Amino acid sequence: MKFSLLIFFSSLSTLGLYAQSNNSPYSILGIGDLDDNFYNRTSGLANTGIAYRSSHFLINNNPASFSALDNQIFTAELGLRGSFIDYTGTPVDASNNQSADISFRRLVLGMKVSKHWGTSFGLTPFSSENYEFNAPAIIQGSTTESVNHFYQGYGSTNKVYWANSYEFFHHISVGVDLAYLFGTISQKDILQSASYATLVSTTNNMNLTNLVADYGIQAFGKINKHWDYSLGATYSHRSDLFAQYTQTVLGPDSTTLYSKTLRESYFSLPNTYGFGFALTKDKKYTIVGDYRYQGWSSLNYSGNNYQLENSQKVSAGFEISRKKAFYNTRVEKSYFQSGVYYGNSYLSANGEQIKDMGLTIGYGVNALKSPLSYSIVLQYGIKGTTSNDLVKEKYVNLTFALSFREVWNTRGRKWD
Repeated sequence: MKFSLLIFFSSLSTLGLYAQSNNSPYSILGIGDLDDNFYNRTSGLANTGIAYRSSHFLINNNPASFSALDNQIFTAELGLRGSFIDYTGTPVDASNNQSADISFRRLVLGMKVSKHWGTSFGLTPFSSENYEFNAPAIIQGSTTESVNHFYQGYGSTNKVYWANSYEFFHHISVGVDLAYLFGTISQKDILQSASYATLVSTTNNMNLTNLVADYGIQAFGKINKHWDYSLGATYSHRSDLFAQYTQTVLGPDSTTLYSKTLRESYFSLPNTYGFGFALTKDKKYTIVGDYRYQGWSSLNYSGNNYQLENSQKVSAGFEISRKKAFYNTRVEKSYFQSGVYYGNSYLSANGEQIKDMGLTIGYGVNALKSPLSYSIVLQYGIKGTTSNDLVKEKYVNLTFALSFREVWNTRGRKWD
């Protein structure tokens, strides 16, 4: 196992060779764009998986799912995403309306601690901020002289989690996900002359840290000899992230003119909940559906022409699993997935709540004589609108996921 695991993790060294950040105009507010993708077996199902259970894959959509893992099997998974975005709208410069990037998105590990207890831990993204735009302004007291404000924002919030679930009565599983959120978001305002020479720059940094918890439950069983079912629910209560705000002002020669910690306070995450179902026929065809809700409006966070609204998202997916006889048992050789989603984001700008919709298709292969599994998912979506001087994003994401499985802790026993 140790040798195979070393080969698996050595592939991580190539992941950071090329990385650019996509511009995201709507990440300017709050803690940026929230990443609601899971980069796992449910990615091809439009990330629909509150009720999804798998014995082979780590489904972190619901912490209650890990009790379904095979006994005495160690699993590791990583995800990589390439993204292309096309921007349209009045504020967009037609000569610079596209961006692309490729980035590492997920590294998680999981295993069965005992017959009914599954556990998983890992690193996943939580939110990101990345934008750049110019805003010319007339110098106060003049009618002709102007300066340019170049606004830039970048940074991310990441999540290190440890999730555990326990199965009761062979039909119910409960789980809890304890996570540590951390990250830094920087917002910069560079004052430039008419020739775009830097006059002064102001950088505001927000450092975020704290513990958060998510809870989940799943009920599952057989309807008859052909159909299996699973129902799931998740909940997370309002959490406060400790936020330290600092400001640094630099002169044209990058000398520090001012630097101070402005305040230490909190940024709140809202109550959230979700419900889902999964129906499987003959262990081959699966239909899934999810509904998710986040109560952002209760935080009363607003400003000039924007405010936070309650967000909702619905999604559905369909999966075909292709199985093959292998050593007197049937194992999954490959699978095909498709999904659709529609939702309102937590941001309302210029009176328009930003909507996000799209579809996914995915294909995965499980090697029969190797501990590795691979999947690739294509996602197409539309976010935002061109109404009311806003920006529409048309995006294409290509996600690649790699899963490694190996026997562990057998103690001389056969697999359970």
